[in-house]
Amino acid sequence: MNPISPSQIHAESERLAALRMQMLEMHPFWGYLLLQVKLVPALRLPTFAATDMMNHIWFNPALTRDLNSRELGFVLAHEICHQVFSTMERQNGREKFKWNMATDYAINGMVADITIPGASQWGDNRLYQLPEGGLFNPKYHDWIAEVIYEDLCRKELKTGPVVVNVVLPGWNGEEVPLPGVSDHHGGIDLHLPLELNADQQDLLRQRILAAVENYHANSDRGDIPEELLRSTGLLVPPKIPWQRVLHHYADTILNGDDYSLAHPNKRYLTQDVIVPGRYSESIGNLVVALDTSGSMTEEEIREVAGEIRGMVPSTQDITLIVADSVIQQVIPLEHLEEVLASGMFRGGGGTDHVCVFEYIARHHLNPRIFIGLSDLCSCFPEKKPPYPVLWLVPEIHADPPWGKVIEL
Repeated sequence: MNPISPSQIHAESERLAALRMQMLEMHPFWGYLLLQVKLVPALRLPTFAATDMMNHIWFNPALTRDLNSRELGFVLAHEICHQVFSTMERQNGREKFKWNMATDYAINGMVADITIPGASQWGDNRLYQLPEGGLFNPKYHDWIAEVIYEDLCRKELKTGPVVVNVVLPGWNGEEVPLPGVSDHHGGIDLHLPLELNADQQDLLRQRILAAVENYHANSDRGDIPEELLRSTGLLVPPKIPWQRVLHHYADTILNGDDYSLAHPNKRYLTQDVIVPGRYSESIGNLVVALDTSGSMTEEEIREVAGEIRGMVPSTQDITLIVADSVIQQVIPLEHLEEVLASGMFRGGGGTDHVCVFEYIARHHLNPRIFIGLSDLCSCFPEKKPPYPVLWLVPEIHADPPWGKVIEL
């Protein structure tokens, strides 16, 4: 192993930090989990990386510096997968060497499937690249580790475990010796003989739940191990406050923010890491339609009105349309504050949204986003409008023919 200088160690640490940001922006589920661990250089580690499944990912910069960015990203994702897979807890008395191999086959197959968001389906759209020597078998694609283990037990393996002595930096920088660690020849990491206690296992479960919430709060952007999380009951959409969902969805559209590799984040280009940057095509206007047919309670209307009032600084224009079966009021931005403050809206008849969308088209409002407050027991145009539609609805509501629904 060639000597490595402090400046080279720092540069490698910066490269890992850039890859962490790439994962956070492209794949919020994985990126959230990666943010929860400390990335620690460990020059006496005989493999690229190792993890305690909870607080640390150790990496040997003298080894990882020979990896390209896609390979290094693969290593980081591999270590996070050990958390999600709970590989230590699932061993359950199985032979350690073959179990470690089985978990690596399963993990590497999943990491290899992580794609570049928005990339063409033609050609290689994989975000990461398996380092040379990493365990991979296309036969095991979508197999769980337990099934892979049974298959390995039916084979005569050419290699066996090698025992190595490992020394890792601890919390306060002191060296922590871990003698007698079994090297399973996985080509990426060592599986450390560290087990989580009951409190740590519960904390890890809560962390994964928070990562799922982060995934949903970011409009389900990026990849997530759906089948694995569904089987453990962790993919149930969390109870996210509707205000947070409303603001995230509306702010993204109103500000025209999107992620594009055609507009990379320049901050990370020096690290040889392409992170999709945000770009804005236009500052949008907002049209809000309030259904006053009697289906929305006064308390719900006032609460939503307060949230809409908070959106005023983030957009150039807001138009409020008050309607039941006909247009009752059209309130421009300059009068919006006083009307919202009064809480006095006309209406009370039946519900028909056809007149609302006809009004928008006839007056060429062309909203960046339309927000409708209604129980959706209404009539709608046959054709979906050419702009995003968001419905804020009470707990009991009908289903719209199109648009995103957020329950109050």
